[in-house]
Amino acid sequence: MDAPETKQTPICSRGSATVLLLILTCTAGGILLAKGLYPVDLPSVKDPDFIDTAFNNRAVLWTARLLLVSAAVVLAFGGIFIVISIGMRMQNGEWLRRAGPFEISETTLSEMTGQRDRWRVAALLEHEKVVELTERLEKSDELIAELRTAYASRSMVEEEHS
Repeated sequence: MDAPETKQTPICSRGSATVLLLILTCTAGGILLAKGLYPVDLPSVKDPDFIDTAFNNRAVLWTARLLLVSAAVVLAFGGIFIVISIGMRMQNGEWLRRAGPFEISETTLSEMTGQRDRWRVAALLEHEKVVELTERLEKSDELIAELRTAYASRSMVEEEHS
């Protein structure tokens, strides 16, 4: 008898291993950051006032540093979010349709597109007229030049006969 085939499934798949590695990296980075932000030595002041007394505590300094780093992280993620969302809006063709509470409706947008198309057709028709009139003007200039030449030659012939 043959032994039944058994499938061995890995304990963690490739995707979950990546997530686990990311979590471990973030946790280690957070621990190292918290350790690095902890103040080792505090400056001493001869005549401390209220602010000096409040910040003469390692826990207060550590919390203030954590607050500043947290604010920097929040601002960085906010900036990344804004850049990505603007890029996605531009890619989807939604750019300048909405800006905060202001929005251009689709009917207005389609009206403007229709008007643009009508003006484009009108411009093309007028361009054809301009081309036609330019050709007629060139022909007129040629005829005028021929008439001047004929008039000048005729007046020379009359002068010779006189």
